[in-house]
Formats: sequence, structure tokens, C-alpha cells
Amino acid sequence: MVTSLSTYMCKEGNSCGLTGASTFFAGIPDAVMVLNSSLWCYFSAHEYIEKQCPTARMRFFCSQRNKDAVFSGTEQYLLHILQSIKQTVQPSVVLLANSCTDSTRNEDLLQIAKQADMNCPVICLDRHDLEGGFWAGYQAAAKAYFREVPLQLRTAIKPRTVNLLGCSVGYYNAVHDLQELRRMLTLAGYEVIACPGAGSTMQEITNMTQAQLNIVVHDELGRGLAELLEEQYDMPYVSLLPPYGIQGSLSWLKAIDYYLSGGSNGLKALQQEADCLEQKHSIMNKEQQNIWGTIWFDSIFIAAPASAAFAISQAVRGEWMNTKKIITVLQNGVPFKQSYPEYIGIVLDGYKDQQKIEQHLAGLRGGLLMASSREKAILHQKAVKGVAYQHISSPVYDEMILKHRPFMGLQGTSHMIAGLWNQYIQGQERLGFIKKAMVT
Repeated sequence: MVTSLSTYMCKEGNSCGLTGASTFFAGIPDAVMVLNSSLWCYFSAHEYIEKQCPTARMRFFCSQRNKDAVFSGTEQYLLHILQSIKQTVQPSVVLLANSCTDSTRNEDLLQIAKQADMNCPVICLDRHDLEGGFWAGYQAAAKAYFREVPLQLRTAIKPRTVNLLGCSVGYYNAVHDLQELRRMLTLAGYEVIACPGAGSTMQEITNMTQAQLNIVVHDELGRGLAELLEEQYDMPYVSLLPPYGIQGSLSWLKAIDYYLSGGSNGLKALQQEADCLEQKHSIMNKEQQNIWGTIWFDSIFIAAPASAAFAISQAVRGEWMNTKKIITVLQNGVPFKQSYPEYIGIVLDGYKDQQKIEQHLAGLRGGLLMASSREKAILHQKAVKGVAYQHISSPVYDEMILKHRPFMGLQGTSHMIAGLWNQYIQGQERLGFIKKAMVT
């Protein structure tokens, strides 16, 4: 049982502010991350990010400071690392960040960076910048980057161009999903200039002011940055639910077309692709229904960051399957009480509602869990049987993905529907329905 927010963050790697900040810079291929932390914090962040972004391992460094190191010791550790980076790596930008247990102030970090005389910008974050967990750390890192690194002046805007904000290599399946978003936008006739923190180089990020519109993919990561860019560079933005499901994907594309003044000929091609997919899915669904019946789960438990959790809940209710009850857990927490659409079901705070979460999981027998390995582990601890399972969020410890497999967008819909049907069929087999199917 998690007793405090700080304990929860240290217990769960994807909830740590230091990990969130490091994730943003890990998504810049020519950036280097220097963590002023213990080896525990370093390896926790490193292990989490390496699973999503294997190339980041060569760009991660740690001061390895011990608990007795005072500021002079910290200065010595960090200067040695920064000088080594300067001579051997030659990055375009460096993140210098404290862990939540280190009291070195931001001003002290800036002084150390100044002494190192690096050939690139050094973005410094102290522990106060990282309070609030993974999502606060990501936002703090993104905002600090754009405050310190100037972009091109917004003098020339290229028509039908966009940036994608709030994407992160730290989110589950992010690389595959981003490829699908780029594919759909390209077919729709748009050019994606940059995805800061999700694969774009520093030069590509510098040029992002040429874009006509910023699209916030994950609101809990990107809205604050979108507001900052609007304030600094007069760049308009739109924040939409991520595109899950066929109708969700088409709605996402149509909304973007509306904000870009319409007239995209590419939407016709994507509509045709969607029509073909719906026809294919209809045929396959009928075939499986003749054998196994209509796909149905009494309860569906969804746990993910808010944007993904809401969008998947919408797709579940509107397109994918029937269910009596949906429980939606927001891993980044519920910022304030508000009313939600009916399809969201019961909404729980991933930080504060641990006891309720465990109670709902304990009663999930015969249901569907769409979540991370964390929630799956609770099922095992409570010996809950007969639960179908689909990964949709991190951390994930029991799966290997070696091929392109998006969950978002039109192509992602096929992967998701196939996965859900396969889980349902396996559950029916466990109940003995395989005998009935063989007889008929």
C-alpha cells in the first residue's frame, strides 16, 4: 500500500519527476543528460527510458554523489563529468538535473555549468522543478528548454504545416504511435516540422516556428508548452484527445483540417482507408461472433495517463466492444474535481485512490484490464483469475515488441481490435467454450 506521493514516485519509475525531465531530453537525439543523483535514481531513470529509447543509454551520465557530499563535492563531481562530455561527446544541449533528494540550488548548478564552459546550452533543473512527478518533470524540462534556447523568429509561416507537442518516448508504444500520426498527417497533405522531446533534433526544433499550428497530442504533457509557445512566438495550438479507433482518428483529422481552414484533399484518401478497414473489421467480427458470440466484458479497467485513458475509454464505448462498467484510472492524477462524459465511467486518481483501485481490481474476475504491469501485478497478488489483459501504458515488464505496431490511428485500430478479440477468445477457451465451437 503506497502511503504518500513521494513514496509512490520512488516506487514507480514512470512517476518520478527526474525520469520525466530526462525523458524530454532523451527524445532529442543530440542531447545529453547529466543527473546529479545517487546511482539508485540514475539507474531507475536510465532503465525506464532505455526500454523506450535504446539510443539514450550512451547519452546518460551520473555524478554518483554520495549522501555526505557537500556543495564543493558536488561541484567536483559535475565539473569532471561536464569536461569529459565536452571533450568526447560534443552534444547540442545538456540537461543538468538534481534528484529530489539533492539540495543543490538551480543557481549553483548554473554556476557549475558556467565554470565548465560548455560549447552548447546547459539546461539546469533543481529538485523544486521536479515536484509533482513524471508529468511535472517533463513539463519543467520542456519549458526550461524553450526559455533558454531561442527559436527562429516567426517571420515566415509554411502553409499546411504542424508540430506535435506533448509526445514522449517515455509513453508506452510512443514510437509506433507517433509514426502512425505522421503517416496519417502526411497522407492528409500536412507536413510535420517537429516533435520536440519525441525524436526531433535541436535544429528541427529551432525551425518549428514555421509551422501553421501546434497540435497537443497528450494534454498532460504538452498544453503548458503550447501555451508558452503561443505567448513567446504567437503560435496557435489545439489540444485534442489522441486518435484511437477509426471514428476517433477521423474526428482528430477533421478537427485539424478545420483549424487549418479546411480543404484537405488527403482526407478523402484517409476516409477511403477507413471505409475499407471498417468493412474488413465487420467481416472478421461477424465470423468470430458466429463462433464465440459478441465480445463482452462485465467490467473494463483502464489505467493510463489522462489523455490516453479518456481516448481509449471513448473508443471502447463507441467502437470496440460492449461492457457494463468502465473504471478509468488517471495515472497522472486528477487535478481537480469535475464532471466527465458518461463513457468515462468511474474516474480514479492514480496517486490518491490506491485503496479504491485495489478494490476494483480485486473484483475484476471475468473482466478486461487495459493498463500497465503495475495493475497486472496487483491482480496476481490478490489471486484474481480469468481477467483478459491488454497493455496500454507503462511500465511494462512482460512483453517484447520487435515490429511496428501502433495503437493510435487507423492502423492502430486493427492491432487493438485483434488484440482484444484474441484476449476474449482465450478467455472463452478457458471457460470451456472451445468444445462447443468444435461441435458446431
